[in-house]
Amino acid sequence: MRFLLVVFLVECAYGGFFDLTDVEDPLALLWNPRQPEQRLTECKAQTESGIKYGVCTPYSNCLLSRGRPNGIFENTCGKTSDTKVAYFEGSDVQTGATPCTYTVKLKNTNICQVRLDFVKFNLAPATLTTTSTHTPSYKCINDILRIQPNHYNIPDLCGNNDKQHVYVHVNQSDGVTKGVHLDITLADRLLNRYLPSPSWKIKVTQLECPGYRTGFDITSNDYIQDFPLLAPSGAIQYFTEPSGYIKSFGFDGSVARQSYTYGQKYAVAFQRGVKICGIKFIPEQIYLPHDGIRYYGDENCKHYLFVPDLSFDNSSPTVHNLKNRVCLTEVEEFRSYAPGPLFVHFNSMKSDFITDETLQQGFNIRYELLNRCP
Repeated sequence: MRFLLVVFLVECAYGGFFDLTDVEDPLALLWNPRQPEQRLTECKAQTESGIKYGVCTPYSNCLLSRGRPNGIFENTCGKTSDTKVAYFEGSDVQTGATPCTYTVKLKNTNICQVRLDFVKFNLAPATLTTTSTHTPSYKCINDILRIQPNHYNIPDLCGNNDKQHVYVHVNQSDGVTKGVHLDITLADRLLNRYLPSPSWKIKVTQLECPGYRTGFDITSNDYIQDFPLLAPSGAIQYFTEPSGYIKSFGFDGSVARQSYTYGQKYAVAFQRGVKICGIKFIPEQIYLPHDGIRYYGDENCKHYLFVPDLSFDNSSPTVHNLKNRVCLTEVEEFRSYAPGPLFVHFNSMKSDFITDETLQQGFNIRYELLNRCP
């Protein structure tokens, strides 16, 4: 009788009566019917080379895979992952060759965002170049990470981006998008010995939106846990904690001369709770250029953070009349009490000014959500 039951389940799965496309071991339903409902969580283990992070899987799947790591790719390029959580790691990678490419294959049709967490990310920093109009501009020249698809202006990434993150918005309804591609191009270190050794550890998390499910769909309920983590449409960074830090891409506080790349224009969003009435920004380091001398306003900002309903601490001496743009060269706290979604825009589109290459352009700002406002 048990043999006949096994044959029946396999035949039904093959015929499409049950949707088992996301179940790695359909036969496991016989001895653990709740297994497909288990949420894949992050695990860590001590190995000879240090602590390694991975994805927990049901015991039966571990046996079938003969104990092979799930979702971890170390010092390898050209790899593809279709798991909920994966890690792409690279160090001592051959440079000057073809791009190091990773592919994230979307695990089902309800995946609408892929979050990339840069646990560790260190490439050569942005380089000061000269544009066709003979004005200086910082660009990623030696090392570059490009991410596709790119609907909301994720910039080319280089330099130090430890603990940064980006959201990749995917639209599978176009019938074309099936995954996310990460292309890392590295300069030849034999020809450029002064460049730092490249290394990265990128955590990839596929996030589901609520979508169509059949009555017999026994796949995981990831969309329930994922919903609070989904970034608002248009934002490439999303902060869900009541306090934390936002930094310009490539910011490295230990380096005296550095900059973000020019030509950026993207949005950063913050999760707003029911009792939150505003957000406070406390710069620890900030230098965003302007052409003002003694007194300046929004029109003088070359690069800036756009902050809706901007206000400054009245107790601080001010030499500006900024209304919605923050382009400071000295530390000064500011706030936003705007209704609706909490967000800021960063804009570094202009290059029609003289760049001081001796300065540390960029920002490292602590934010705090407010539940008491004027």
